[in-house]
Amino acid sequence: MTEFLKRPDVKRLISCLLGGFVLALIVGDQEGSQEDFGISFSTATSLPRLALFLLIGLLIFLALSFWPKLAPFVRRPGAIGIIIGFLAVLVAMTLMHWYDPVGKFGPLRDQVAQTTGLGVLPSLFYSLFAWVLLFACLVLAVAGVVTRLAVLGYLLAALGVVAAVVAYVAHVQLVDFAGGIDHSLAVYVACIGYLIFAGTGLVIARSRVETADPRAFVELALGWRPGLPAAIVAAVLALMAFLSASWFSPLQLNLSFADVRTQFDGEGLPPLASAYVSWLGITLATVAIVAALVASAMRITIVALVAAILGVVGLVLTFFAVHAISKTGSDVALQYGQLWQNLGAGGWAVCIAFGLVITSGVLAMRRSGWLKPKPAAEGGSLPVHAAVQKAATSAMVKTLVPVAIILALFYPPTLPVTWQNVIVTQIGVFILLAVGLNVVVGWAGLLDLGYIAFYGIGSYTTAYIVGALPVKPPSWLHLSPLLAIPFAIGACLIAGVLLGAPTLRLRGDYLAIVTLGFGEIIQIIAINNPGNLTGGPTGPNVPHPVLDLGPLHITWGLDNLPYWYLLLIFIGLMVVLFYRLEGSRLGRAWAAIREDEVAAQATGINTTQAKLLAFAIGASTSGLAGVFFATQVGYFDPSEFSLQNSILIVAYVVFGGMGSLPGAIAGAAVLTWLPQFLKDQVPLADRQLWIGALVLAMMIFRPAGLIPAKRRAAELHGLDSPASSEVRAVPMAEGL
Repeated sequence: MTEFLKRPDVKRLISCLLGGFVLALIVGDQEGSQEDFGISFSTATSLPRLALFLLIGLLIFLALSFWPKLAPFVRRPGAIGIIIGFLAVLVAMTLMHWYDPVGKFGPLRDQVAQTTGLGVLPSLFYSLFAWVLLFACLVLAVAGVVTRLAVLGYLLAALGVVAAVVAYVAHVQLVDFAGGIDHSLAVYVACIGYLIFAGTGLVIARSRVETADPRAFVELALGWRPGLPAAIVAAVLALMAFLSASWFSPLQLNLSFADVRTQFDGEGLPPLASAYVSWLGITLATVAIVAALVASAMRITIVALVAAILGVVGLVLTFFAVHAISKTGSDVALQYGQLWQNLGAGGWAVCIAFGLVITSGVLAMRRSGWLKPKPAAEGGSLPVHAAVQKAATSAMVKTLVPVAIILALFYPPTLPVTWQNVIVTQIGVFILLAVGLNVVVGWAGLLDLGYIAFYGIGSYTTAYIVGALPVKPPSWLHLSPLLAIPFAIGACLIAGVLLGAPTLRLRGDYLAIVTLGFGEIIQIIAINNPGNLTGGPTGPNVPHPVLDLGPLHITWGLDNLPYWYLLLIFIGLMVVLFYRLEGSRLGRAWAAIREDEVAAQATGINTTQAKLLAFAIGASTSGLAGVFFATQVGYFDPSEFSLQNSILIVAYVVFGGMGSLPGAIAGAAVLTWLPQFLKDQVPLADRQLWIGALVLAMMIFRPAGLIPAKRRAAELHGLDSPASSEVRAVPMAEGL
């Protein structure tokens, strides 16, 4: 019996069944009570429910056991599309709201079942038929990938389009029947998922290759007509924004673009804004998008230039019109919200559309010969960092980077106030911290578990400079919060050098222990308040920042969006500087120290100086984050700088990809967003289980992180795809 249990396949089966059992416990909203914690356990392990999750575990076991036979099918054309489409529809069906007054799909289905006179299509879709439709697409897609029959691909394409239309029409009829204000997004995500199924069907029917290369396909799609995908997305966004999105008072009046024109007639809207909502906005968007489509599809340089110029003009006019609508609305009726707080998503969606038009025009001009960078000098081999920079000029990067900038500028205003606070106080601040720690851990290979101490030093330095601590600065040093930035950065630089100097001979676990102790010392000093210096456990109150430069006067307050744009400036500067630093001589020295410090020293690298610079530069970023945190929150205490937060920052860097600048940003964003997202999805006690499951899956299936470092991949494998290990047939004439 013991030998039987030691067999690898038996261990795998037990692990998968145990995983299914744990999944049954954490999926759902069942919770116990103070008197009987067994209520949730008995609910979660009821026989039909437990059997379903054990079946899931069994299917995972079969997939792992027969993976060598399944792998060729998974790599066939269309397989990735199946996974993405299925996950999109599944997320919409289980996690997102379908109708805001009711909520998710399950409660809405129950409400529809009890409602009469709703109509055939909504009554049919909001039932088990929606799940049947999803699994019909899944079965047809899997059968098409396995058999490679074109007829199955075309059937899947037709079924995907029909499913998307059914879902959208059913949702529209439901909202028209029930009334109320609805801003739910689940139906749009589900439609996108079904359209991905449709596209997968066409790939199955038309593709003739045996093995798919998703990255090469995306590069081909984006590089075939540079700027065309951005122009198409701009057209779809503008169409939705002008026809159905809310432009003003989304929670009370919920005015569309056409309603704004009627509602604000005669209310004192400025003439230019009045012309915008009457005819100028739609006309300008139509001409700009058509120009972008023509320029990118036909590669006409002058039209691309016109599209880019119209995009800039449209973006400026849209921003002006949105401001005028918000100001006029707040002046007429304050109950509908204050300035910038009474707007819907429509105006910001049009701003994103015009930003995509600009992107499309610029990409089309680059493709036609304008705005092209100078070619690299011929001859000789490229160093690793130059090769990485050359790879970064791919069509995907050139398209996604401007799109990310546009979304960072115009998407946050569409979020609720709660999520605006999350992206400012958590996501944005921890991105700064992760970028700084990536220098120490990812590039130089020095494990620092006390990094949060520099964050605290930056915060307390800011509090001292603005006069918020019991010990006041001299009158000449009493400055506003933004002017405290160089002092906070300087204090953290000095602290980084003081920490690095005595620990240069330590490596690995010993260095981690020393840095951990440094973090604990800083927190204990802040709590004990020696010499009445830090304010003790209560902490200081820091005023909000003010910028006064002649005619320019900006005061930050309780609104989150101004802080977000200030934070974007900080993050943008750090990303540009660190990107240049990674490709510099110092960045290459850090990479050498990380791989082999003895060999790096033997080649002439001053490892002492390089490691000190790593500690100092990484600490300076946390000083900048400390300034922003102290001034935005207004009040903090020493509990913010605990060991747990320091370990979290290390986890962000590892999760995103050590040594990868985009990876550090992505890791911090995902792992700070996920707990907030799970608040509304799972019970509080189950939240950490879900996060742990995600981290465990990442360790198994993507141990290098979300976005692995290109430099490290280039050092180990080169930039080209690995050559095939299959034996090729050799003609007889080439034999012995």
